[in-house]
Amino acid sequence: MTKEELKNIKLFLMDMDGTVYIGPQKIPGAFEALETLRQNGRRVCFLTNNSSRSQDQYVEHIRKYDFEASEDEVYTSSLATCLYVNKHYPKAKVFALATPRVREEMRRQGLNVMEDCPTDKADYPDVVIVAFDTSLTYDRLYAACRYINAGAVYVATHPDNFCPALECNMPDMGGFIAIIEKTLDRLPDVIVGKPYAPMAEAVAQKFGLKPQEIAMVGDRLYTDVRFGVDNGFAGILVMTGETTPAMLETSPIKPTLVLDTFADILKLLDLE
Repeated sequence: MTKEELKNIKLFLMDMDGTVYIGPQKIPGAFEALETLRQNGRRVCFLTNNSSRSQDQYVEHIRKYDFEASEDEVYTSSLATCLYVNKHYPKAKVFALATPRVREEMRRQGLNVMEDCPTDKADYPDVVIVAFDTSLTYDRLYAACRYINAGAVYVATHPDNFCPALECNMPDMGGFIAIIEKTLDRLPDVIVGKPYAPMAEAVAQKFGLKPQEIAMVGDRLYTDVRFGVDNGFAGILVMTGETTPAMLETSPIKPTLVLDTFADILKLLDLE
């Protein structure tokens, strides 16, 4: 990526876990670099696959790192999923395997999300959304399986295998998808989040920019970087999270740019 191409970037889509923080710890210089970018006319949006929290919860969470982010600067795979379902399955009855706050958010986005787990087949949902449900109960998991098995459209918010954490990686959507596959021999009909096109289409609709004016920044090759390069954005890899040098060397996914840490972006943009 040339310096001129980098200077043409108007929007930096930022992953969170492993990119600007890990658990309660800020990654040195990352938030400061974001503030410098904002002061110099670039737009910033935290774009996360993690669908365990609602948009307003993420705003609150980011503020814990002494960084003021507006709701317009946070976008999640669950919001992109709402956009997808509203577009393709308007007025559908939806069962969401999601936390209570995310289910509330889905209703605010216009989805007809049922609260209970109906047992009468006449009341079964048309669509099952599987999100990163950290409030998961066996009854709700089994209900989702029943509805998918009965023919409901099966939509997953994202494909991440785990969520980075300090002591031990947390099981994420890859595990949920695997459970349903082992149970029903069924994969999602669509996965919305990074690296897939529905998330890119949602971003394009939200910001109205050309692909070459957007960069995706993250620590994962198979979601963050692939999301960028597959959808015409710059894919910027930071080496502060999941990806190791050995993984980068052997991966078929080639980043547009590799940074040791996101703070290094300022030197390349002559903003130090």
